[in-house]
Amino acid sequence: MTKFLFFSYIRHLLFNLSIIVLLAAGQGDTQGTNDYYDNGNYALTSSTHKSLLIAAGCFWCAEQAYEQYAPGVIEVVSGYAGSDGIDSPTYRNHPGHYEVILIEYDPNRTSYELLLQYAWRNIDPFDAYGQFCDRGFSYQSALFYANEEEKMIAEQVRADVLDLYPDWDDESVVVPLLERPFFWRAENYHQDYYIKNPWNYGYYKERCGRTKRLKEVWGYEQYFCYHDLELSCFNETAVNENGVSIEAVVNIKNAPEESGRVRGAPVWGIIVAVVFAVGVLSLLVVNFMTCCKKKKQLEIEEDEEKSVAE
Repeated sequence: MTKFLFFSYIRHLLFNLSIIVLLAAGQGDTQGTNDYYDNGNYALTSSTHKSLLIAAGCFWCAEQAYEQYAPGVIEVVSGYAGSDGIDSPTYRNHPGHYEVILIEYDPNRTSYELLLQYAWRNIDPFDAYGQFCDRGFSYQSALFYANEEEKMIAEQVRADVLDLYPDWDDESVVVPLLERPFFWRAENYHQDYYIKNPWNYGYYKERCGRTKRLKEVWGYEQYFCYHDLELSCFNETAVNENGVSIEAVVNIKNAPEESGRVRGAPVWGIIVAVVFAVGVLSLLVVNFMTCCKKKKQLEIEEDEEKSVAE
């Protein structure tokens, strides 16, 4: 059992180290710049568009889910938000903030209500300490409303979810509905991460167990319905904010389709694993040589004592 726990710990450590290196590698020349501060609450690309804010764990994954599969979504921006958070947060310093995505959408093609339905299907509603493999406050889930009308809609969507899953205990569903705080845009290297780094992103998402857990919670059919480019479960239609059923349009950004095949660890992950393995092996060798040297020294001292005694 001790051996099993040791190797499990090593695998977990290697995975976390590879993610840290991926982040460091992905920052490139953007680290140290302040260009993302200027975007503040993010300017919509059209005065006719609206936006909503959700926290669904890692913002890389949430961004991809909405840009590819949710109807009427124009753009998704990764960032930080929290009523008790500091000003000008960064990835390495954002106490009091959730990792969030700001979803810009066309209300003629979709609605706040529909997009909240997608939000629920992209979170584990029973996890109060993070999402999937990510732990800590910043990875916890939350749904935000900007006014009383949105608050009422958010409460109704939550009630609809509980009606759909009558076996779920109301108190065990821990997703808070919160007043929308100020949105701070994240660093450039986080934006469109799934497009710019598909291999690294795919490896992270698979290893983090996001898709697997969502299917366990919601069931395969519900997962498929909300991650289907054809929207076949909804007859390829969507209801907009005027209550009109229209032809659904997804992946407006024309992002490349998600690959169903995840390759092995990315190059940086392999490098980390090799360096770590070499370090461990070196420590073992040094320890072995030290023990041999001590043993040899003891043997010499014992021989000298015997010689003196004779």
